[in-house]
Amino acid sequence: MRRIIYNQLTALTVLISVMGCAATSTPSNPLSTVDRGLSTIESAAQSSRQVLDASTAAASTTGINQIGLVDILVHRLNISPQQALGGAGAIFQMAQGNMNPQAFATLSKSVPGMDSMLNAAPAMSNLSGGLSSLMGDNSNALGNVTALAASFQQLNLSPDMVSQFIPIVTNYVSKTSGQATANLLQSALTAR
Repeated sequence: MRRIIYNQLTALTVLISVMGCAATSTPSNPLSTVDRGLSTIESAAQSSRQVLDASTAAASTTGINQIGLVDILVHRLNISPQQALGGAGAIFQMAQGNMNPQAFATLSKSVPGMDSMLNAAPAMSNLSGGLSSLMGDNSNALGNVTALAASFQQLNLSPDMVSQFIPIVTNYVSKTSGQATANLLQSALTAR
């Protein structure tokens, strides 16, 4: 985010300086024009730094809620935003199926962008239900992991990424909604 703001401000600075040079150019004194152009660039750069510093300070004071879960996943796991969105959505989709509606509503309110994540998740396969019926209720946790792995493969993510996503997602939930909600999420993902 800071890089985008910085790039936009840099482009604006260059544009202002070019316009300033063109508007004030006089054929009689080209050095004066260069001095005015440099002065314009310096003042625009100073303004850009002040805006960037202000946005950095605002982001740091708002804490974890300012940095979304998708951004954290992208940064920590070196994946695309679409993969992060879909992977988190698959985890929340699995949890939704294993949590009571009121508990999931509480979880959903604590995670900004939950609807977007759920919509980006690949359709869950029936692998978890099939394994449960074959092996009994004790295999439901294994079925959950298998279904998540299949969803992750649809996102071009390695199935072992499930084990990397879950701690990041539950940690994020504990920071935004408290440890009790994170524990409910963890229980839903390992439901037996």
